[in-house]
Amino acid sequence: MPKQVKIIHIVITVMAWGILIYSLIHLLITYQSLAEKIGVHFGGNGEFDVIDNKRYIAYPYIVSLIFLVLGELFAFLTWKIKMGLKISEIGEKKMRSAFVMLLDLMKVCSSFFFAGVWADCVMRQRPLNTNIPVTILWILFIAWIVFAVYIIIVKIRDSKTMT
Repeated sequence: MPKQVKIIHIVITVMAWGILIYSLIHLLITYQSLAEKIGVHFGGNGEFDVIDNKRYIAYPYIVSLIFLVLGELFAFLTWKIKMGLKISEIGEKKMRSAFVMLLDLMKVCSSFFFAGVWADCVMRQRPLNTNIPVTILWILFIAWIVFAVYIIIVKIRDSKTMT
């Protein structure tokens, strides 16, 4: 992994895990003050659609943890799996680096939404602002498009330099 990519990867990973850990600490401090039955899941309108035992507040943390672990696993595998593309070593490094950055963006967005926003709304028993998940989905959608265009550009440039 190139040095700059590694530094950015570490910084974003620390941010994503930091959001999860900070939110878990906040939960540990406030857990006893929560009612036994609380809203734990949101409907499409941002209002609670599931009221259940407060232990189900673990849901957004579990989802966040799954995204973080899978993001790290896929980032690791990105550098280990043979791509089988007929491109230069530099082109391959660029593609792999771009994919790792995309995975990092997905990790920090999922941690922010699930462990940050969702968990906070459940702890405070406030409706979810539905603009937040929509904005995060748009960010990820645009990131995927940028990633795809970048890969196409790298592939075209690389194929011109190899001939």
